[in-house]
Amino acid sequence: MRKIFNKKVRVAFLCLLCVAILVTMPIMSATKSSASSKSKMFVLNLWEIDSFEGGKGSRASFLQSIANDFSKSGNCYITVTTLTAAAARENLKKGTIPDLISYGAGTFGIENYIKGGTPYYTWCYGGYCFLCLDENSDFSDMSGNNTVINEGTENYSKIAAMMSGIEGAVYERPTGAYVSLINGKYKYMLGTQRDIFRLKTRGVSFAVRSVTEFNDLYQNISVTSSDAQFALKAEEFIKYLLKNSEKVEKLGLMVNGKRLYNDEMKYLEEISYEYKLIAPISENTKAEIDGAISNNDLKKLKKLFK
Repeated sequence: MRKIFNKKVRVAFLCLLCVAILVTMPIMSATKSSASSKSKMFVLNLWEIDSFEGGKGSRASFLQSIANDFSKSGNCYITVTTLTAAAARENLKKGTIPDLISYGAGTFGIENYIKGGTPYYTWCYGGYCFLCLDENSDFSDMSGNNTVINEGTENYSKIAAMMSGIEGAVYERPTGAYVSLINGKYKYMLGTQRDIFRLKTRGVSFAVRSVTEFNDLYQNISVTSSDAQFALKAEEFIKYLLKNSEKVEKLGLMVNGKRLYNDEMKYLEEISYEYKLIAPISENTKAEIDGAISNNDLKKLKKLFK
């Protein structure tokens, strides 16, 4: 009788032991996985695409500096690589995909690679402005005949000119437009924050009138990693970048909701634009925009950016 009883006790004990193992194993596995994730070193790749001129300095170097500070507080290191938009598109098509991309508004060909609930975050921006070497100018006689336009790189300065009512003006490459203004070939120039810093460096007096009709000079950042853990780390970095947004003053650029300047740059801050392009776009949308510009179709452009 005792043997039977002892056998029943042993069986019950073994059953309880099995249940305990089944219950604790997932918990131990999850704990181990969590600990492993915390101790794992993440190396993220961030591409920087400059589709418009900044104010001063390098956005890639700035991002690398922020990334280096971020790496001190966690198990994550970020390498920043500068690419043209064309090179980025080519790499993406070949299957070379980074963990994050920083790019200008209106960049096309990357929209299908963006991951996460928030497609993009704007971490800094610039603005268009008219400049005149007569610091007392009220810009009342400005026209297409006496104005030169800094055509920029891959931004839509032509739309800024069209929406500002400047028709028939000459377009020149960034440095060329600045030299034409300095040499007195033109009285006015449609430029950006970069031209403000060019004039400040030269030490000349000048007047500024901001363009409030249109802006596309926004620098965004998006997560592109398909790995859940890497994507989470990428989101953490973006939050850290936005938390340190006031440091973009080092780039001569601006940030939403904050005033950083007391000099001529203050005229470009906190403007409510009538029309703007902030997001990345598709190749079809780009074709629509380019077609409207070629046809001087201001009505269609306004509809596209409503």
